Amino acid sequence: MNTIIPKIDYKIILNNEDPSFSDELKTFNYAISQYGFLLLKNTPIDKKVKNNILKTYKAFFDLPFEQKNLVNMALTSSNRGWGAPHGEQVNPEYNPDYKEIFDSGPHKKVRTEFKDLTYYSENLWPDQLPNFQKNVIDYYDLCTQVGINVLSFIELSLDFSKNFFSDKFENPMSLLRCNYYPPRMSTLSNKDFGVAPHTDYGCLTILLTDNNPGLEIKNPSNEWELVTPEEGDVIVNFGDMLEFWSNKKIKATSHRVYGNNNKRFSIPFFFNPQYDTIISKKDNIIAGEYLTKKYDSTYSHKKK
Repeated sequence: MNTIIPKIDYKIILNNEDPSFSDELKTFNYAISQYGFLLLKNTPIDKKVKNNILKTYKAFFDLPFEQKNLVNMALTSSNRGWGAPHGEQVNPEYNPDYKEIFDSGPHKKVRTEFKDLTYYSENLWPDQLPNFQKNVIDYYDLCTQVGINVLSFIELSLDFSKNFFSDKFENPMSLLRCNYYPPRMSTLSNKDFGVAPHTDYGCLTILLTDNNPGLEIKNPSNEWELVTPEEGDVIVNFGDMLEFWSNKKIKATSHRVYGNNNKRFSIPFFFNPQYDTIISKKDNIIAGEYLTKKYDSTYSHKKK
């Protein structure tokens, strides 16, 4: 089944005085409450930006093992740098994920009480690629801008107080990643996924993909639906944190990547609030503590 995920014009999010605002708002509310996924068109993540960031990451994954290993996150206590194949297991019912990753986090100065926490660790950058750091940081900042605007629209759509989210994202624990899925080998079993079925455990995810399909989501009919965005579309989905935070008005939807005969790249930006944010007063869930449990149970090197 091809995607019928609701699509929103990002320009409406920026300008809610547009004549088509009410129609877009209905679509948006359906997307966040029933699908847990939506497509955004007309964002600043245009074709030029997409091609540049994909080219940047591909150059890294093309490096020989010895050079990637210099920034191997397994040598650290954090999730910064390169994650080797099977370095993450998002679902314990399946084998470790069949992919490589590159993770980077906040790059700006944070509050003193946060500076020694894992989620604000120093980034690792490959010395062999002189433009890598700049390109990744520029893209990180662009995704931050889009994420803030989407959250502002959520405030409006759910009738939250204005700037409900803003002070919780002054020092976000955001993570930018590139997933590299190698061609799927015939020897793999039905327990082997590029990414096994899971819900994201953060707040919201801004996802850019190449033109090779692979992402499937559990749609409102409880069927696996293949996501096939058009050129220029950006995928947005919502994680467990936002589901708690909104008292389940927003849905965190299960999704997976099986893999196929082609290389595939996807770039998710996990937009998470700062460490001390209470995302559930009822259950006293603190964002940083919740993230700790998830990271420690999914990253192979953190389990050790």
